[in-house]
Amino acid sequence: MRNDLWRLFSWLGVAFGFPWLFLVLLPYVKQSSAAPVPYAESDEAGFVAYPDPNMVRAGASDYGAEIYRREGCAYCHTQMVRPTYAGPDMWRPGWGGREEEGLARETRPEDYIGEGYAQLGYQRIGPDLANVGTRLTDREKLHIQLYNPRANTHESIMPGFRHLYRLVPADGRDAALKLEGKFAPEEGFVVVPTPEAEALVDYLLSRRKDAKLPASIRPAVAEAAPAEAPAQ
Repeated sequence: MRNDLWRLFSWLGVAFGFPWLFLVLLPYVKQSSAAPVPYAESDEAGFVAYPDPNMVRAGASDYGAEIYRREGCAYCHTQMVRPTYAGPDMWRPGWGGREEEGLARETRPEDYIGEGYAQLGYQRIGPDLANVGTRLTDREKLHIQLYNPRANTHESIMPGFRHLYRLVPADGRDAALKLEGKFAPEEGFVVVPTPEAEALVDYLLSRRKDAKLPASIRPAVAEAAPAEAPAQ
């Protein structure tokens, strides 16, 4: 009986161990040493390597990303522009990137190089944030959105993050949020962002995954995107 049990556990170990070795461990070891590789000049002048050194990501600090993770933003927001066969992201204004500059495109794995943790997200209760830094450039409006989303959009279901802000006496503070009507604080007080709120806004403003693609892979992306959205 004991030999039968050992034989059973041994075969179970083999059955689960080999798939784990070849499907999880080996790919992880191989990909953990991946690094950005510049494109060849023959790809086409003006196209860039990943990550694009000209894209200012000063706000993409570990601190801002940590606040984003801690507050659970990834439970309602993704950071991934889906291929056209998987969703209508490319047909939504600004979701794919800066359309007026010809940079709108789907997300590629190389877009996450340099990030310690890719914030792919879980579901889209809220809009995708992969390129939110190109859609929302007003810092004040972003702060108000985080403090009380209903102040920007009446029907918003997004929770407010008031714990990232402080109610302090009004003394001519420049950093105070311009809240009006029922959203305004009591008279004599103003709402100001904490360093955590500032770091989170910096992080959101840095979300711009719209670096140009090299000529060698650009045609495939262009062909995948239809000129207009399909009929609903």
